[in-house]
Amino acid sequence: MKGIEFGTDESAAKQKALRESGNINADFPEMAEKVYAHLNDEISKKIFEARKLYASTGDVGYITGLESKYRNLNSDMQVYVERLQKGSHLLIYGAGVAGHYLAGRFKQFGVTVDCFIDQDESKGPVDAKTGIKVITEKEFIGNIGLYADKTIVISYPVKPVADEVKKRLTGEIGIDEKNILMGIYDWRNNQGQYFDFFGPNDNEVFVDCGCFDGATCYKFAGWCGAKGFDHIYSFEADPKNYEKCKKLLAPLGKCDLYPYGTADVNKKVCFASDAFETSRIISREEAEKRNFEGVEEIETVALDDILEGKRVTFIKMDIEGAEYEALLGARKLIMENRPRMAISVYHKYEDFVTLANLVLEMHPDYRIAFRHYGFDDLETIMYVE
Repeated sequence: MKGIEFGTDESAAKQKALRESGNINADFPEMAEKVYAHLNDEISKKIFEARKLYASTGDVGYITGLESKYRNLNSDMQVYVERLQKGSHLLIYGAGVAGHYLAGRFKQFGVTVDCFIDQDESKGPVDAKTGIKVITEKEFIGNIGLYADKTIVISYPVKPVADEVKKRLTGEIGIDEKNILMGIYDWRNNQGQYFDFFGPNDNEVFVDCGCFDGATCYKFAGWCGAKGFDHIYSFEADPKNYEKCKKLLAPLGKCDLYPYGTADVNKKVCFASDAFETSRIISREEAEKRNFEGVEEIETVALDDILEGKRVTFIKMDIEGAEYEALLGARKLIMENRPRMAISVYHKYEDFVTLANLVLEMHPDYRIAFRHYGFDDLETIMYVE
């Protein structure tokens, strides 16, 4: 920031104070200008502008409306982009958990679910959780003229079950196959995320903040390919996920797994533990609102402390909104090693600016890029090089 030398303790202290005070927007325009000046490609600039408009208006359409060439979507997701534009209508076959999940996603980006189709008559006439009308398959057939040209999304996550429903819709009921979509439950391009912007160097050392199921560590190893890698330091605070990862990561070798969250300092915090990738650090106030149900106390560590003296070449952070504090806790490590980084910047509206600004405080010559891997507002990754 103006008048403060990059990389100093004073700079880090000011950044932290702004974040904790809730007045981060005071310097937001200046931060945004500085970050934008470090973007060297059109894709990054388009994503930056879209997130800036989204942050100021709350309208996710600025992101979902990005042309496909500005989003790293896989082919299945691209079908949804083309078929389910804002303002469109559809039906969901299956009013269970997966159907509810899809309905929530569609609502977020302006697609209307006219009704659920479900063979269980007890689920109608209105779904208790979403308020959406529920019709049976028999009612659907009896009113086929109303629905024949509508898009039908089959929500069942078990493929044989979903395939059987599709076969019945097309073969017995006569729905055109082009009007049927299978549900997507992972709303991102999970294959390229974190690793499709950089190429591997020799002797990479990877820090994985937010290990979840260990998949990212294996992707890192695959990304390194024949070059191999020197070491992995992986952090997973959710106790159940940690226990799973101990077994899953053992065959990798050269991988240290830690049962901690990453933050600015070593401390104990409340943690919403759901054994999924959405487990996260929460405030005590939020824990009290939950009556501490599903809440555990976990330890966080500063990477500067636990990895002191270690060589690091690549840091990935996807830790459900705790990225800012984790970066503060890794300032010395980043200053000394100048690692490349892949950091999630979508958990909080302002992260795409404040996180970028923070790493530029550490190394003003860092190059910043953005890529977006999700169908909606989720999964925007900042690459730092």
